[in-house]
Amino acid sequence: MLRKRRSVILITLGSICVFSVYVSLRLYLKDSVKEEKRPNLGIRKSRDYVDVDIHDSFFLHQFDQQLPENRKLEKGNNRNGLGNLNLFQHRKGKKPPCVPFTTWRGTLKICTHDPKQDRMISAFIHSYGTWEENFLNATGEALTSHPEMTFIDLGCNIGAYTLFVASLGVQVVSVDAFDKNLELLAESLEINSLKPNVTLVHNAISDKHENVTLEVVSNNVGGSYVKTLSNSQKPTQNIVSTILLDDLIPLVKNTDVFIKMDIEGTELKALKAAKTLLHFLNVKFILMEWVLHRNKQDGLEIIEIMTNNGFLPYWDHRQLFPLKVYGHIYWPENVFWIKR
Repeated sequence: MLRKRRSVILITLGSICVFSVYVSLRLYLKDSVKEEKRPNLGIRKSRDYVDVDIHDSFFLHQFDQQLPENRKLEKGNNRNGLGNLNLFQHRKGKKPPCVPFTTWRGTLKICTHDPKQDRMISAFIHSYGTWEENFLNATGEALTSHPEMTFIDLGCNIGAYTLFVASLGVQVVSVDAFDKNLELLAESLEINSLKPNVTLVHNAISDKHENVTLEVVSNNVGGSYVKTLSNSQKPTQNIVSTILLDDLIPLVKNTDVFIKMDIEGTELKALKAAKTLLHFLNVKFILMEWVLHRNKQDGLEIIEIMTNNGFLPYWDHRQLFPLKVYGHIYWPENVFWIKR
């Protein structure tokens, strides 16, 4: 009798467990369907990654097309025929502190700010000989899998990513608003014999051409940011001219592109002025700093632009763990956007 009761109890409990799993799966799948049906942020088909604002009829990149006339190099333009681009010219001065920088492809020399004045990146590299090691390694793995890509380093700082990527033989375009960062990076490139692989650009990134002022954060040079000048303000110091992402097209030697975007909260402005670049170039990866967008409206706007252009967010470059679009407030500090 007891055995029969025990069997009945076990069967009942088993049935309850199976039913619970079934209900949970139904709810999960229902939520997923709802998520995909929400307006404005819908996920498109894999081929439909061109922003509809550019051209409704484009579904595939057409690399055999010519760039628009205003994007081509013209001898009559200022700054070496590159329009608003300000190519950085390195002037040798006082020797900066240069320390070993360890990567999985070997050890490089990287020149830094005084660690007492830059307690984030420079101090960390002096102490540990690396910076953002996991993301740096992931970037390297993605680029070695696609060696034909050009790497665009937006907000390159003193060049941890630029140096490592250039050492892989990849062509790099590095952009920063702070000239002292570029001076250190230029010195590092010379020490490591990597100058031919890298183009340095001294501009801030925005959605329009203007002059802005650079606010240098004491004790954290990497956290420096740009501020728009009001009409009543007169420029005093640290004045930088802005460029659009589209302005970088003439510097890109290959149509396949990897972009690292760490520009202290101006990522949305950069993307708004990148329609031509996203259309004419095959941007496969964008590694974006996300921590400043988690709880802001511009985070949702970034998601809309990225998904409309065929990108999905991931934890890493292997595409194993896609992130829930509507869980963006829980995303990691850096996100890999990968073209489907």
